[in-house]
Amino acid sequence: MSTTTAPRPRQTTMAGVMVMLASSFVVLSVWDTVSRLRSIETRESIEKFLADAPGSGLDLSVESMIQVLHVLAMIAAVCSVAAVALGWQVLQGSRQARLVLSLLAVPIFLTGLVAGGFMSSVVAIAAGMLWFSPSREWLAGKPIPEPAKPLRAEQAPTGTARPELPPTSSSTGWSVGAPAPDQRPDPVKVAFVLTVVVAGIVLVLTLVSLALLATQSDLVLEELRRQNPDLEEQGVSESLLLTTAFVSGGLATLWSGLAVVLAVLTARRRAWAAKGLLISSALCAVFCIVAALGSPVALIPALAALTTVSCLRRPEVRAWLEPR
Repeated sequence: MSTTTAPRPRQTTMAGVMVMLASSFVVLSVWDTVSRLRSIETRESIEKFLADAPGSGLDLSVESMIQVLHVLAMIAAVCSVAAVALGWQVLQGSRQARLVLSLLAVPIFLTGLVAGGFMSSVVAIAAGMLWFSPSREWLAGKPIPEPAKPLRAEQAPTGTARPELPPTSSSTGWSVGAPAPDQRPDPVKVAFVLTVVVAGIVLVLTLVSLALLATQSDLVLEELRRQNPDLEEQGVSESLLLTTAFVSGGLATLWSGLAVVLAVLTARRRAWAAKGLLISSALCAVFCIVAALGSPVALIPALAALTTVSCLRRPEVRAWLEPR
C-alpha cells in the first residue's frame, strides 16, 4: 500500500476508472460473444475463415474453433473481473495491485480480441499510465514533483534596472527563477500514448476494412443487407453503399493518420501541432459521443479524446509549449 498522505493525482484516478469501466465493458462484450458463438451467423463466419488463408492453415473444425473461442472468451472475462477489483485497489494506493494489473493487461489484451479488442486495448493503456509520474511517485509514497513555473519579471520603470530574482530550488531540483526545463511533461506523454494507440488502432482497422471492401465487396454488401434488410426498400443501391463506405473510410484514414502525426509533433514541442491535436480531439469526442447513441463502443475513443483534451490544457503543458 502507498504510505503517502498526499491526495491522489487526477491521472491515477482517471487510469483506475478507465481500467474498471473498460474491464466491465470487456465482460459484457464477452457475454454477448459467448451467447452468439453457436448461432448460424457465427458458424458461417467461422467456416469462411477456416476455408481461406490464414484460417485454412489451422487445421481445425468448426466445432473445435468454437471451443477455442469459448475458452479465450472465458479467460478474458475472468481476467477482466479481476482487473475491476485491482483497479479499485490501485485507487486505494496499492502498488501490488498495479503490478498484478499490469501482468493481467497482457492476457486481457490478447484474449479480448475475441470480443472486439477495443475495450481490452483501453485496459492495457490505462494500466501503462499508472507507471508514469505522478502516479509512480504517489504509489511509491514519494513526494509528487510539481512542474517548475518560471517567474516573469515585472517591467521596471523606465531608466531603472530590473532587480534580478535569486533562484530558489524546488522539490524537483530545478531553479524556480530559471526557465522551464526541457523535460517533456507527463500529460504530454499521456496524450501522445493515447492518441497514437487509439488513432493507430482506428487507422489499421480502417485500412483493413477498405482492403476487404475492395477485394471482397460482395461479402461486405451481403453482410450489410443481412444487418439492414430494409436497405433495398429504401432505394439504397450497391454503388451508393460502396461509395459511402469508401468515402467514410478515406476520411477516417486521413483523420486518424493526421492525429498520429500531430501527436508526434506535439511530443517534439510544436505548439501549433498541439493546438491542432486539441481541436481534432475535441471534434472526435463530440462525434464519438453522438455515435455512441447507436454503438456504445464509440464511448472508448470519446473517453480517450476527452483525456487528451484535458492533458493538453494543463498549465505545465502550455508553459512547456511556449516559445523558448
